[in-house]
Amino acid sequence: MNCLLSISMSSSIGRAKVLFFLMILQVFSAEICFAEGQGNKSNAGKPVPGSSFTAYEVSLPGGRSTTYYLSRAKGVDAPLLVMIQGSGCDAVINVQGDSSYSTIFNLFIYAQEQQFSVMAVEKPYAGVVQNEGQRGCSSKFYDDFSAESWLSALSGSIEDARKKLGGKAKRTLVMGASEGATMAALLASHEETISDVILIGASGTTQIFDFIARDYDKCFDVSKCLGVLDDELSEIYLDPLSTNKFKWGHTHKRWSSFFKVDPSNELLKSNARLYLVFGTADDATPPISQEIIYAKMKAAGKDITVRRVADAGHGLTGPYDQTMDGLDRELRGALNWFWKKP
Repeated sequence: MNCLLSISMSSSIGRAKVLFFLMILQVFSAEICFAEGQGNKSNAGKPVPGSSFTAYEVSLPGGRSTTYYLSRAKGVDAPLLVMIQGSGCDAVINVQGDSSYSTIFNLFIYAQEQQFSVMAVEKPYAGVVQNEGQRGCSSKFYDDFSAESWLSALSGSIEDARKKLGGKAKRTLVMGASEGATMAALLASHEETISDVILIGASGTTQIFDFIARDYDKCFDVSKCLGVLDDELSEIYLDPLSTNKFKWGHTHKRWSSFFKVDPSNELLKSNARLYLVFGTADDATPPISQEIIYAKMKAAGKDITVRRVADAGHGLTGPYDQTMDGLDRELRGALNWFWKKP
């Protein structure tokens, strides 16, 4: 908006009325410009030490807020890469004096390369704290976190980031690992701007199936193990919204919300291209669960590419290479897939 109005009149007909109207317009324009200036000032961003990122605060529904990080690519219309972390409350970026580090693998490197505008979002109230002498998540984090609340934070942050980039990013690629892959599928079904999705170690349907599949694979007496699982699930659903009762390291609220998510069904609602990569020896998310995504996308005629890493685990590293080189190689391969289609 142009915040300055230049007025010139040569006729005296209705001059008083016109002047009155323009005076009101001038005041209205000034108020809007003031509001815009205040908005820009409140979300101007703060450089992250030792990185290519700027941190931005974004307001969310219900009086919530979170921080996201955004780097700029070389090209004005370069694609946006959204990297979504796995489970837990560890901060995405941690500042230490004049430097910082990230808990998302290769986040800083991809930003430095400037092929993408890269972003990552902090879970609201993220950060490890001391609870009764033990390190863990804060009570605010537990009270807030669910699949629905996390989706709201991701969507709000992406919308704000796209505005920061002037809406010029032609494509948006979302890369999610483990829990982040579930959220990538949810995002794809809710955000039309997402053109491509990379899923790493993704559940193919409700995570309840993952527990069932793992028992079939690991238990000597499968029926006994499944009976125990049923009891544990029933315990969760006796108090599904509890934020101070835990099972398998997460609150009942977290589990009951994520159990409702079926990533395959969410992906069927999206037109995004899909790249699915997983280790055939994944003991966290059973490979047979991940194959559900491939089967359902193929049956629906979706554009999906699958990469099965022989003998690799949940982190895409194998028994013969426990270094991060294997993970780096697989992520680079996924990004190469993205670039093959302009």
